[in-house]
Amino acid sequence: MESRTKNGIRNIGSGIINRILLIVFPFITRTILLYSLGSEYLGLNSLFTSILTVLNLAELGFGSALVFSMYKPIAENDKKKICALLSVYKKIFVTIGILIAILGIAITPFIPKIINGDIPTNANIYILYIIYLSNTVVSYIFFAHKRALLIAYQRNDIVTNINSVISILLYCIQTVILLLCHNYYLYILFMPILTIVENIVVARKATKLFPEINCSGKISKSDIEKIKQHIKGLAIQNICSASRNSFDSIVISLYLGLNSIAIYNNYFFIMNAIHSLLYQIPNSIRATVGNSIASESIDKNYKLFNVMTLLYQWASGWCLTCLMCLYQPFMKIWMGEKMLCEFSTVILFCIYFFELCMSDIIVLYKDGAGLWWQGRYRTSIEAVANLFLNFFLGWLYGTNGIILATIITMTIIGHGYGGYIVFHYYFKTKKYLNYIFLQLRYFAVIFSVSAITYTVCSYINDTGFNTLLIKGIICIFIPNLLYLVIFKFSNYFDETVIFVKNIIYSIKK
Repeated sequence: MESRTKNGIRNIGSGIINRILLIVFPFITRTILLYSLGSEYLGLNSLFTSILTVLNLAELGFGSALVFSMYKPIAENDKKKICALLSVYKKIFVTIGILIAILGIAITPFIPKIINGDIPTNANIYILYIIYLSNTVVSYIFFAHKRALLIAYQRNDIVTNINSVISILLYCIQTVILLLCHNYYLYILFMPILTIVENIVVARKATKLFPEINCSGKISKSDIEKIKQHIKGLAIQNICSASRNSFDSIVISLYLGLNSIAIYNNYFFIMNAIHSLLYQIPNSIRATVGNSIASESIDKNYKLFNVMTLLYQWASGWCLTCLMCLYQPFMKIWMGEKMLCEFSTVILFCIYFFELCMSDIIVLYKDGAGLWWQGRYRTSIEAVANLFLNFFLGWLYGTNGIILATIITMTIIGHGYGGYIVFHYYFKTKKYLNYIFLQLRYFAVIFSVSAITYTVCSYINDTGFNTLLIKGIICIFIPNLLYLVIFKFSNYFDETVIFVKNIIYSIKK
């Protein structure tokens, strides 16, 4: 238990630092890119990223399935089996890199057809796209299996620390290029170069820590069948994720053009940055939870599940309140009034953020228990429904319709049915309806607190940065005081306090 706690805290700490760096530095380069080259280049950046996210579906969840397969042999110190799994991982990911390269090149002629409106002058979108594609391909071909080994051994902190250093280097180089050269080709050219450097450094560190683990041996037929089943479930899940996140930008490009993509992605960037920072909590303890599920009782894991849910909803509720109150004044200072969207879009982004957070802990336990195949119907239905609603509601209501499509499918199909899967297949003796009612109470509390805080902030006149600062101070105190009063009546409040105290004690120790 102590080892799991130590690894979890270490991974959370490095993960949060990594997320902060990957919020601040992209924010700076995105701002410089807008003012030096224009919003169309921001749109191209978002569009290419979305296309390559779809191409990444070729990965089909092999990485997650194999990392999950390592949890038990690592707990049992079965190094022979770990070596065999690593050998499979290496071969598969080189194949995936080649496959993505082939698929990416095949769709190159169709890139201009999904852009509505003008393309930036002096920009060869084919060359730019190929550079983006090469960055994705090299991430698979160069030592991807070593990264998985560190994650399976609960050493995410090493991976994220290396990523932090390389990312800082990349963004510094890109900033200098934008300021001195104003050249978008050079701006993105260093992406694949430093991706290769990062993978090499990660591989050397993994070899140094685990010299006895190498790519050798073969896994049994029964293990192959289990991995295949996990991969099938994960493949469908990945398709759902891609339809939820990446097709949004593609549909906006088809209907509204690159400038609308830039505006949408500015707001999405802020929301996603906050969520990714918050997500470091469950993501950094993914292997820890997987290890706990493999070795501890259901009752013990259920107790921890409820404690983490309360703690996470408090944190995510506070972030949602800040988004609702600070989104528009911040965007006005950052991008100017011409790049603002309507407040109705802000509300939809806040609901979108809440739905993402609502699912994080349940997904953590679903992945920890390896329930990907059991959720295949949920993800299939959600993917199809989301894609259909994207086109239909996007056609009717533009950007708001596309966000609304995602919210509808996440609420009805994704979060609801996803929770049922975990309770039905893992928390078998626990009542799923109790979980649903608990989530509805969290929903009511968080949005009530956010509405109260927003009402207080609305009495402050807009005076630029001073307004943002004053509203920020209000968002620190009012929601957290209200949450403290309300959540104190929760059945899990005392256990959550003990849980937090234990974490603080472990950090000090």
